[in-house]
Amino acid sequence: MTQTTTIAEVVALADFGQPGAVKRGRNPRWPYVPVVAYTVPGLASGSTVVRTTQILGVAYATREEAIAKAEQYIEANRQSLAEKLAQPRYRALRESYGLPREIS
Repeated sequence: MTQTTTIAEVVALADFGQPGAVKRGRNPRWPYVPVVAYTVPGLASGSTVVRTTQILGVAYATREEAIAKAEQYIEANRQSLAEKLAQPRYRALRESYGLPREIS
């Protein structure tokens, strides 16, 4: 990334995963739990692996509710990254995303 990259562009390009839901709840009244699916590079060259992370502590009666919660989780992570990139104390994080070290 170039030095002219903005925080909004970095956040837009970052991979926060895809929202989803699986039928895994312990209580039959709330069988669906929200998950986020991440695509990561595999061990073989050119391969990818999909990993899912469950959002802990919540379960829903419908799949749509669980997916909505996963979308909220992804959006919260997106906002958190944008806020951190705008703070001077996160220099290393800014550099890892190709932004200038110091905020001008």
